[in-house]
Amino acid sequence: MLLLFPIAVPDLSLAQSEEPQTATFLKTWGQQGDKPGELHFPIDIMINATDEIFVTDHLNDRVQKFDAEGKLLSHFPVLPNPGGIALDKQGNLVLSHILASGSSKHKIGDRISIYSPGGRLIRHWGQLGSEPGQFNCPGGVAVAANGNIYVADQTNHRVQVFDPTGQFLFEWGKYGNQPGEFGGKATPKSRVGGPQFLAFDSQGNVWTTEGANCRVQQFTPKGKLLQHWGSDADQPGGFGGLFTGFDGPPAKGLKGPISIIVDDDDQLWISAVSGRVQQFSPAGEYLRSCGEKQGTAAGEFYAPHGMAFDSKGHLYVVDAYNHRIQKFAVGQK
Repeated sequence: MLLLFPIAVPDLSLAQSEEPQTATFLKTWGQQGDKPGELHFPIDIMINATDEIFVTDHLNDRVQKFDAEGKLLSHFPVLPNPGGIALDKQGNLVLSHILASGSSKHKIGDRISIYSPGGRLIRHWGQLGSEPGQFNCPGGVAVAANGNIYVADQTNHRVQVFDPTGQFLFEWGKYGNQPGEFGGKATPKSRVGGPQFLAFDSQGNVWTTEGANCRVQQFTPKGKLLQHWGSDADQPGGFGGLFTGFDGPPAKGLKGPISIIVDDDDQLWISAVSGRVQQFSPAGEYLRSCGEKQGTAAGEFYAPHGMAFDSKGHLYVVDAYNHRIQKFAVGQK
C-alpha cells in the first residue's frame, strides 16, 4: 500500500510463527431509541478496571453503563451532545461535547466536562472559538500518565492539552497537509479533516487519526512529530472507502480513519468510515481486520467509532450508525 512514512520490512519467519489470531464475533447489544439500554448515535466507549463499560449516547445526551455482557447497570444525563470519553486518574469520566448533527436537541457543544462515575458533574470548560481553551467540534479525549488531558480539537485542526483542573497548557497542529499538520484535504472549516481521535502508547507518545488525509500521526507528549503513515486505498490495510449507510449514493465527504486505541502489545487498532476495524504495527504494517464490510449483520459496521479493551482482552466497538455495541475475541490475553 502507499504509505506516507517508510516502514521496516517485517521478518517473515516471525510473522508466520506469530500470525495474529482471527477475530471472533461474540455478541452485540443496543438498538436505536431513547429508552434505558437503547442508543441514539453512540460515539465513544471506555472500560474501567472492574470492566464497567461507559458509552456516550450522543443524541440522548447521556452516558450509559453496562457490564461485559451488555446488561444495563445505570445511566445518567450529561451536558448536551457527549462525544469522546476517557478515564482520569481519579476514576472520573472526561467527556467532550460536540455539536455535529442536525438532529441534536440542544445546539450546544464545544466544551469538556468531568463527571463522577455516578453522574455528578465536577467541572466543565470551553466554548466555541479558536483561542487557547476554546473548541470547534472537539472529538476524542485521552488522559496522560501525569493526568494531563489531551483533546482532538477537530475543526481547529489541533491538539490541545490541559491540566487535570482544565487549565490550558499548550497546543500543536494547524490546517494543512504537511507532516504534523491536519486535514488539508478537506476544507478549512470541515471537522472531518481532523484530528479525530487520539490515544497514548506505552511510551507516552500520542497517536492521532486524520480522516480526510487518511493517515495517522505519532507525536511526543509535547507535540513533536515522530512518524506518519496511511493509505486512501479501499482495501484491507487502507483507510479509504466512502460511507454507504445513508439512503442514496455514498457520502463523498466521509472517509478515512476515525478512532484509534493501543493494545497491550503496542499494536494499533483503528476504525474507519469504510466499516473496517484494523490492527497495525506501530510502523504501519497491516496485521488483520475485525470487520471488513459495511452493513447491519453481526460483525459488520456502519462508521465504527470508539473502541476499548476489557481486562480479558475482548475488543468492544461502537457501531455508531447501527446504534449498538459489538464485542469480539481478538486473542489479546
